[in-house]
Amino acid sequence: MKRGPADPAYPPFKWPATAEEVAGLIQQVEADTHAALDAAAALPDGELSFAALIKPLMHLPCFKTNPLVCQAKHLQHCSTDPAIREAAGKATSAFAALKKLSQTRRDVYAKVKAYAATAEAQALPAYDAHYVQALLKKFERGGLSLSDADAAELKSLLQADADVCSEYGKNLAEDKTTLSFTPQELDGCDEAWVREKTNADGAVVLTLKYPDVLPVLQNCAVAATRRAVTLARETAYGNNLDLVAAGVQLRKKAAALLGYPSWAHYVTSDRMAGSPERVQEFLGGILEKAQGGALQDKERLRRLKAAHLKERGELEGDEAAVTLDAWDTSFYNSLLLKREYGVDHEAIRKYFPCPVVVEGTLRIYQDLLGLTFTELQDFDTWHPEVRLFLVEDAATQEKVGHFYLDLHPREGKYGHAAIFHVLKRAERADGTVQIPADCMLANLPPPSADGTPALLRHDDVVTFFHEFGHIMHSLCAEGSGNSTTLAKCPRDFVEAPSQMLENWCFCEPVLKVLSSHVDTKEPLPTAQIAALLKAKNVSEGLFMLRQLYLSLLDLEIHGADVSALQDAAGLQALVDALRPKVSLMPNPGPHNGVGCNMLRNFGHLMNQYSAAYYGYLWAEVLSADMFATRFEADPFSVSDGMDYRKQVLAVGGVGHIADHLEAFLGRPPTQEPFLRSRGILKGA
Repeated sequence: MKRGPADPAYPPFKWPATAEEVAGLIQQVEADTHAALDAAAALPDGELSFAALIKPLMHLPCFKTNPLVCQAKHLQHCSTDPAIREAAGKATSAFAALKKLSQTRRDVYAKVKAYAATAEAQALPAYDAHYVQALLKKFERGGLSLSDADAAELKSLLQADADVCSEYGKNLAEDKTTLSFTPQELDGCDEAWVREKTNADGAVVLTLKYPDVLPVLQNCAVAATRRAVTLARETAYGNNLDLVAAGVQLRKKAAALLGYPSWAHYVTSDRMAGSPERVQEFLGGILEKAQGGALQDKERLRRLKAAHLKERGELEGDEAAVTLDAWDTSFYNSLLLKREYGVDHEAIRKYFPCPVVVEGTLRIYQDLLGLTFTELQDFDTWHPEVRLFLVEDAATQEKVGHFYLDLHPREGKYGHAAIFHVLKRAERADGTVQIPADCMLANLPPPSADGTPALLRHDDVVTFFHEFGHIMHSLCAEGSGNSTTLAKCPRDFVEAPSQMLENWCFCEPVLKVLSSHVDTKEPLPTAQIAALLKAKNVSEGLFMLRQLYLSLLDLEIHGADVSALQDAAGLQALVDALRPKVSLMPNPGPHNGVGCNMLRNFGHLMNQYSAAYYGYLWAEVLSADMFATRFEADPFSVSDGMDYRKQVLAVGGVGHIADHLEAFLGRPPTQEPFLRSRGILKGA
């Protein structure tokens, strides 16, 4: 028997089996949300209180504190049934519209504003007062200072943007592009991997999913094959470039209605950065410091390419005339690591069977944060591969939350690695606490058909460790609403905890726990670990410029002047100019008459990361400081781990994150540990 909603040890989900069930859930959430908003608006002014007004608004039925929300929409990303995915996509759009509607109810806003002026509200503890102010701000950012006509237009614009983002994501998830190669065209790739991908006709068939793309770009010695894969990824995905252009214009119009010069100004106004001008200054400072090293990195890879082509008898003309192309950087960086640093990522994979990495990661997080994870069986699920765990405090046995792991690719599934918050912590009407639940959707390579465990690249290990850090960030938030929609971490900090934890994957004691050779069961040898650490910042300048390019591209398309970005042609011209200027790498030319443009698959800009991609670097500066200050000397420190859990994770988005960080660090954050850790500050 599948256990779930009626069993308190399990998450309260019964996943829909049909599109009709999803439609029914949408109707229920819509009806309950309207009823809750109507009830708030109908409260007499003399009866306004935190319990009667604010608490219900903290946990509206269209928020993820309601199990029915993710029960209806989560399967958009992971169901094997196209009809359910489509219905769940409609749920996502419907609930986004409800959340926007909740921000535009003038009658409810009037009640919150009236309550905020009462003596009770003025005397609230700081924790409760946060939610009153957060509600007021949410209403005002929703346009309630606008006229009725402008408010209606804003609602229309935001809904249209949600719709184009949903279509964009669907195009990514449901792409069926395949490329066929001969085994010879995949020279350099792992032979077992090539055999696994070979069909009955002897052709090696690849998709555009990461587990197929990355091995080619990193290991295939045949430039034409790498080029074919790169061009396919930058020209596929239907009308996605047109959808980006549409989203850019819709966001600019919405920002203008709210009185902001650009969408970037609107987004950053409630982030740590505060403004796009400060972000530009931040990015520009790193760009200036990184450019010199990046030029050296590029020349080093270019020379290696020339030598490699000469070895293969493929050099045409003089070595000095050889240029480095977009499909070359990963391959020649991997070749450099093998030849000059003794780092062979294909050989290292054999030390990282997927089950060993997963179990080792779970063990490390339990020890570091004072938690215990118990795997649950016989639960309601959307796929047989999914695993479910209960998280409890190791000292008190108090239930902290649940997490699902759905780790391998399949048709129709979300194509990257990400964490989905499927249920948020909330205080129920009877005073009990609903514990949160998170889900990791990843695309780690699956086991072979003969049952041989999948082998992960070190990059995959880092990604898994990083994403699991997001689960811990979410589940460890305390209080009645510390990670809810009214107390979210600033988007430009949310990556910092997980980025800090990536450092564990470069610590020898941790790598010994995470590794076990697929045949010999030996951990990763010390010599291999030393080589891996020595090579950590190889080509770092060039890769840093790519991150800066993506961040600046995001700010540009969400800037004050988007008049030249009305259509795909405008976006193409921007990418053609900006990519070589910042990243030092030329944008590939047209392929089959279609311009190459990574905006077609840059999903971050068509979700909650629009005008916020800079946050990865911003957060990495903070993460490097946290690691260097508290964990570099002892990554297994239980006391520092508990301080991290209580001072950084537990607070969620309540209060000012800069204050929490200063308390954890003992001083304000600084950039120096980041610049040193990335090799940009030499000799430091």
